[in-house]
Amino acid sequence: MSTIRRLTNSCLSVTDGSGTTLFDPGFFTFGEFDLSTIGEVQRILITHEHGDHVKPEFVQWLIDRGTDVAVHSNQAVADLLAKSDIEASVALPAGVSAEDVLHEVVPTGAQPTNRSFTIDGLLTHPGDSYQPTTTAPILALPLLVPWGSTTESVGFARRLAPQQVVPIHDFYLSESGRGFITGMAKSVLAEDGVELVALDWGESYTV
Repeated sequence: MSTIRRLTNSCLSVTDGSGTTLFDPGFFTFGEFDLSTIGEVQRILITHEHGDHVKPEFVQWLIDRGTDVAVHSNQAVADLLAKSDIEASVALPAGVSAEDVLHEVVPTGAQPTNRSFTIDGLLTHPGDSYQPTTTAPILALPLLVPWGSTTESVGFARRLAPQQVVPIHDFYLSESGRGFITGMAKSVLAEDGVELVALDWGESYTV
């Protein structure tokens, strides 16, 4: 069994018998979440270099409170973390696969590299991209983004056709706003046989 927990925005953790993997430790979680509830992390996977997905101080905090914490990402993130004397490997650990794609174009026109991670054949975290071509049975799905739309995100999920989606990337919404957008996406995806598991910040479920 694995427990999937949503922290804040795009930060998720997955815990199974071998430990905990944490995705995208960004500044939203570091500033808004009760970090004492996270527990020890064995592995950190970072999709891309934007601050809402990686905050070096948060990564260092996780490393300092754990034992042999491994950080994995792409070269851009490894270079960023190296400036804070944090080592990140671009190699994939056991049980993890990845697609290297591009981030969707942001309002500034930038389109950085982005690594979509899949762990243990269970969950895929696409980062900030609609370009991944495959997914595990569970897909972390961005719901409200400056580089796309809820309509495009739902279309992305329909194309990949996971069994379940877990919402991410909705920090900009109030609690009621998150509930509204999640409910709308849930009803639409259900028509295609995709279950949206409506996890709000701090909530978890076990599969």
